[in-house]
Amino acid sequence: MTNAELWLFSAVLAQIALTAVLYLALVRARFSVPKAELRPEMAYDQAAWPTKARQVSNAVISQFELPVLFYAGALFAFVLGAASWTLVALAWAFVATRVVHAVIHTGKNVIMPRFFIFLAGFLLLIAFWIALAVRALGA
Repeated sequence: MTNAELWLFSAVLAQIALTAVLYLALVRARFSVPKAELRPEMAYDQAAWPTKARQVSNAVISQFELPVLFYAGALFAFVLGAASWTLVALAWAFVATRVVHAVIHTGKNVIMPRFFIFLAGFLLLIAFWIALAVRALGA
């Protein structure tokens, strides 16, 4: 494994760690609901949970949207032997935006800062895929 591949894989692991941390926060948020307030519809209706539990759940769900394209891109980089320091920098910047997004999402959840950090992550991911395509296609 090259150094660039190692650092790219580390970014993937960091994104996975973020998802795991959010899942643990979700367990905590749901277990913090008093037993007397638990209702059967909570098993199938996200809206039945208190706001904090819904916030954390939405942050978890968010880790299976845009980051899926990141995982796919990283996998392509490994398979094609296209890992580079440019991809590493873009990957780590993307993961950083996901961490900030999750902090905002599970914190005060202010919409515009959350949107702008999401947009930054999206643009970084597009740049990642463009850099990957250029490198893989030898352009």
